[in-house]
Amino acid sequence: MRGEWHSYAPDGREVVVRRQGDFWFVECGGAYARSTNLDAALTRAIREEAEVLAHTSEVDYPTWIRSFTDSVEPEK
Repeated sequence: MRGEWHSYAPDGREVVVRRQGDFWFVECGGAYARSTNLDAALTRAIREEAEVLAHTSEVDYPTWIRSFTDSVEPEK
């Protein structure tokens, strides 16, 4: 299964998600993460740029990540 999705994190950084086999590849700004779990890959890529997040503490990233994941992987 292959796919690619584009979105923007709440702070405006572009998020690109690719699915290849069992792995999710996520790019967010200059950060990159890979995991078999989309939530984990998104969290790692977004948090890798810690200095950006330090200035956006009012953003609810866990809720955004869950919402994005649900839009990509609807319940079966």
